[in-house]
Amino acid sequence: MNKKTKIMATIGPASEGEEVITRLIEAGVNIFRFNLKHNVFEWHEKIICRVKEVAEKMKVEVAILIDLQGPEIRIDTENGDDIGVEEGESLFIANRFVKDQKTIKISPEVAVKKIKTGNLVFLNNGDLRLKVIKTSNKLIELQAESKATIKNRKSMNLVSRDLDLPILPSHDLEVLARLDRLDPDYIALSFVRSKKDIEILKLLLSKTNHKVKIIAKIENLMAIENIEEIIKVADGIMIARGDLGIEVAINELAYWQKKIIDLCRKESKPVIVATQMLGSMVENLQPTRAEATDVSNAVFDGTDVLMLSEETSVGKHPVRVVKEMSEIANFCEKVQEIRKIEIQTETPTEVLVDAAVKIILNNKNLKIKAVVIFTESGNTARIFSRYRLNLPIIAMTDKKETVKGLVMSFGVESYYKKFNETNFRMPKSLVKNISSIVPLESGDTLVVIHGNNWMESESTSDISLVTV
Repeated sequence: MNKKTKIMATIGPASEGEEVITRLIEAGVNIFRFNLKHNVFEWHEKIICRVKEVAEKMKVEVAILIDLQGPEIRIDTENGDDIGVEEGESLFIANRFVKDQKTIKISPEVAVKKIKTGNLVFLNNGDLRLKVIKTSNKLIELQAESKATIKNRKSMNLVSRDLDLPILPSHDLEVLARLDRLDPDYIALSFVRSKKDIEILKLLLSKTNHKVKIIAKIENLMAIENIEEIIKVADGIMIARGDLGIEVAINELAYWQKKIIDLCRKESKPVIVATQMLGSMVENLQPTRAEATDVSNAVFDGTDVLMLSEETSVGKHPVRVVKEMSEIANFCEKVQEIRKIEIQTETPTEVLVDAAVKIILNNKNLKIKAVVIFTESGNTARIFSRYRLNLPIIAMTDKKETVKGLVMSFGVESYYKKFNETNFRMPKSLVKNISSIVPLESGDTLVVIHGNNWMESESTSDISLVTV
């Protein structure tokens, strides 16, 4: 067992082949992300099936995350052509292309009604900022603040708290209607604004039998304002720094990254740091020093997951970039303690886990090599994970969805084990099973956390010390 920080890689043309998927897993990928903004549904269905087949052959647990489009605004240019604009030049938004005027259309069309004079609009991933000069029913005039080339079907960011678009556009509803064909473990919900957005998706999913966890993507001002309520209702959080870095001041971005990671750890919710982590490796064989430092700082901050986007989906070196990220994470975990946070214990399980942590920290002479947690829901393992100890956490569960649900948690390796008895009895084969995962020597100790009933959720009640 090497790195404890998990890696999520986005699948695309550069990484869809069986051989590359195999090498990505070997290099350290734990979760594969499928961005439904790109490619047709059938492509995602085929490649998800391929990833699962490869993982099964390799006998490893990987998770599948599908990333929904959400209430995103995209632009259309005439004939799909690029549009060049100069600083101070006007650009128009209209419902039809206007001759002799540089015009774009936007979808969904209802977003046009939300744009007001004085609003700031960002294109090209925030590289081009425009100010809304004039609005009417048929035409909106923007003024460019710099020279840029505008490309077709790119996203547009409108910095406004009044952008009340449906959280699930028609494209996402069509995907959710065919969710069984994709069978993901996680769904990432884009442009979440409040807990209401999460609850809408939860209600929709409750009408099916598919057990899937919801990851809320934090990428706008409203999400920042409602961050604590969002963390409480979501199953995990993605800090989507691309769009978030447009909507919040760039000098605030690092603060919000640390703040959100801390809040997620306190709530025992997995957190993902995403966007431009090793962006230069789309083309280059080595990351920049700033990128390597960025990845290191995310590990020191205590993130559960590091995410790769273009680096693995369309980049020239998808396997190399994962190896670089794995090596950075592995080194950082070993040489420096991850930032401590103040943790409040409120539930009996949290109190028990806190006691186990104190046993480990205050008894270095015990030669504790791993923590073994028997869990039905995965909750106990996630609570332990938030302490970010430099110890393997081995979670045993008889629920296959719990195995997948723990793939995102820092330091946790989850295993499926069928339990035949109602009352807990320490398995005789425990040490043998664990020694195949973590090297054990005579005198080594395992901390075992369990309850008195295999099948009862939230019943964790005991800590045992097992010496080899």
